[in-house]
Amino acid sequence: MPLQKHCRKLCSQASNIFRKFLVHILQQGPIPKHVAFIMDGNRRFARKSHQVTTSGHVAGFHKLANVLEWCNDLGIKHVSVFAFAINNFNRSEEEVSALMHLAKDKLKELADNSELVRYHGARIRIVGNKALLPSEVRQVMDYAEKTTQDNKGMTLNVCFPYSSTDEMTSAIRALIDDAESGKLQESEISEGTLESRLQIPGPDLDILVRTSGQIRFSNFMLWQSSKMAYIQFIDVYWPEFSLFHMLSIMISWQCAYLAIEKKKQTVAECTRPCMLSASVSDDETCCSEREAA
Repeated sequence: MPLQKHCRKLCSQASNIFRKFLVHILQQGPIPKHVAFIMDGNRRFARKSHQVTTSGHVAGFHKLANVLEWCNDLGIKHVSVFAFAINNFNRSEEEVSALMHLAKDKLKELADNSELVRYHGARIRIVGNKALLPSEVRQVMDYAEKTTQDNKGMTLNVCFPYSSTDEMTSAIRALIDDAESGKLQESEISEGTLESRLQIPGPDLDILVRTSGQIRFSNFMLWQSSKMAYIQFIDVYWPEFSLFHMLSIMISWQCAYLAIEKKKQTVAECTRPCMLSASVSDDETCCSEREAA
């Protein structure tokens, strides 16, 4: 037994050294500012492992802790996670209740005891329609936000309960209210003023990852994803997502980085002067000419 324990310790140390070595190599290239995860597959992982559904969600939280550590090591400053969709309230009362208790316990643990907050100064933001949540869950969320609001490290956006259409609807309502109250002139209404009222206004999303093999967005960060985000669908359940998957995504994004930035620049150059075009066909002609150039 002592020998086995010693071997496990050596393996863990070797793994950490190898991880730091790989991270150091990746840091020589561009690093994304904002990465988002659709953490899908917890329930299917539990069924596959012959466990109760709640065990799958607990395993998913532990995986999130690992992924946040990897993101912090890489120097990623903004991470958004899809923790609970508004339509998840349609699940069984037992599962929803278990998820509420898990969220309450784990958010408190994350704010009080995690290395990410205590040693790396992470800031926690709760994104979504919190009015739909039980009061005791809202209290813990408010506590997590207030106790970390002045931190200068990574910003973690926990989307709970969230949908992209609800986020955009809320932003439009805020825009209308500001226009009616005189805070905003009609001439000032633009894509930028709408985007500034989103719950996740920026920086631009660089990478969106969805696990479980499902190829869909599930109403998550649709506005943000439309701005040239690099989309990766990974065919493993969220608790099985590994450092290998994370580093593979990073390498793939770095290889595509220059092409993505060039495309963003082309779109930006096309959009500004063509906004005053007389018709959609003129706009398309302008853009196609610039891309051809």
